[in-house]
Amino acid sequence: MRPCNVDGCSRSGAFVTRTKPTWCLVHLREIYGEGGLTLLEDFTKSSAYLLTRCIQCGFEAHYRFDYVLDRLDDGEAVCRACYWRAWAKSARALAGITDDPVSISAIRKKAEENGYTYLGPLTNPSLADDPHATRCNFCGRIAALRSEDIGWGCPCRRNPKTATAGTKKARGANLLKNSDNRAISWWDHQRNEESLWNTAKLKGRQEAWWICPEGHSFQARILDVTNKNFSCPQCASLRQAAQEREIAALTGKTIADVPVLLSAWDDDTPPDTVPVIQNHWGPGYKFRCPAGHRNTRDPRSYFFGGCSACKAIETRKANAKAADADPSSSRLTPEISSQWHPTRNGNLRLAEISPESRRTVWWQDPVCGHEFQATPRERDKYDRWRCPICRTILDSLAYHYPELAEEWSPENQLSPWMIRPNTTQLEVVPLWVCRNEASHVWRAMPSARVNGSRCPECLENGKSQIELEYYSSALAHWGNAKSGPRIHSKNFKTHSSWTVDFWSAFLQANASSSNMTAATGTETRPTSTTTRAWIC
Repeated sequence: MRPCNVDGCSRSGAFVTRTKPTWCLVHLREIYGEGGLTLLEDFTKSSAYLLTRCIQCGFEAHYRFDYVLDRLDDGEAVCRACYWRAWAKSARALAGITDDPVSISAIRKKAEENGYTYLGPLTNPSLADDPHATRCNFCGRIAALRSEDIGWGCPCRRNPKTATAGTKKARGANLLKNSDNRAISWWDHQRNEESLWNTAKLKGRQEAWWICPEGHSFQARILDVTNKNFSCPQCASLRQAAQEREIAALTGKTIADVPVLLSAWDDDTPPDTVPVIQNHWGPGYKFRCPAGHRNTRDPRSYFFGGCSACKAIETRKANAKAADADPSSSRLTPEISSQWHPTRNGNLRLAEISPESRRTVWWQDPVCGHEFQATPRERDKYDRWRCPICRTILDSLAYHYPELAEEWSPENQLSPWMIRPNTTQLEVVPLWVCRNEASHVWRAMPSARVNGSRCPECLENGKSQIELEYYSSALAHWGNAKSGPRIHSKNFKTHSSWTVDFWSAFLQANASSSNMTAATGTETRPTSTTTRAWIC
């Protein structure tokens, strides 16, 4: 453990860090005090949300220690209730907004719709942009939020899409060579080391050599080339040079001088008065293509881009042709594709639907049976709900790891369809029920289960022979015992949980008369041989 960062202090730091400074508990509380806060619970780690009380206004909320340091460096009030009160007052004065109270019932409804318990307004009366006290229903974090912030939901519920969701079992899922990225065909195996090919990640920042389909060789970062919008530098340069030549040829000409534009001109403005190349910031001019489609465009844009409606028709025809070739195909994710409504979308075919389509279609969740409408584009963006009625999410633990969802205890308040596989931000560590023995119940974070954690009582690896003998004797003597259960406590400093060699109801009942303290949340190892069953 590194020493406290304060000069002259000989105490050890309260949290482990390799490169950043650490402080002892005494100086940690002083730092919270400098930020105008009183720490209300034991300090565990710098990234944990810990309950505090504002010295000035008395509002109790959770903050990370790292956040406290950042606000002190910026010279801001750490307490968000104080900060947003002052900010809202200033914003109303600048905007000239009248002091009309907001609807508390509307704010409460909004909070409940976004996964919060509404605790009440933090001003009286509550005006526009004033903060409100909320508690997240999932991680338990209490925060001061404006109405606009409430609409985003708690950060613990953000569900960004990822190409490697549910692929924790398959090592190397984020490697370039294991992907279907087009950059694979551009990789220059002759100029790049084999070791780089074996370890290159899709978002790697290493420089590598590439050969585009036109045969141009160039060097660029891996993450740049794997981006779908990347273009070969030489090809892009050639295209730009060709376009610049065309622009130079059009400079000084009007619509009347360019037959392609003149034949499509559908605007009331005389064509001989409108230059093709111009800095036009208005609504554009009217064009009509040979197929009769009307476009309001900048002349230069129409010349180089053509009719947008015709291009859309060509895209639809190409998608329909691909759908005819393989009716079962889909460009949507497998999970979203599985929710395509079988009867309510008319003649629309899933194979023709683009992931970026803004067309509202029908969906049906095969798990809960609920039907709802949404565009394909919004399904995989923003909140990414699997079912907006049940508030289940895409890429959930239950979808990617159904075998783990089978062991999810019904006593848990949340469904395995509501949490991500690698989540660690839950107010209560979930319960699990062993599929082999229903009496085996334990707590573990989903991230631990995904990484291979199993029923601790069924697990024999890592248990010594003497531990197993103690367990057998306790089971025979008292009639009940557990081998290897994990105990959790917020007071644990170095680990969030510890494993007990074996546990019995008799020992639990007599814990208060021994020097066994693991069960009450401290990490003191007992010295008495009669209590070895409690060693963590």
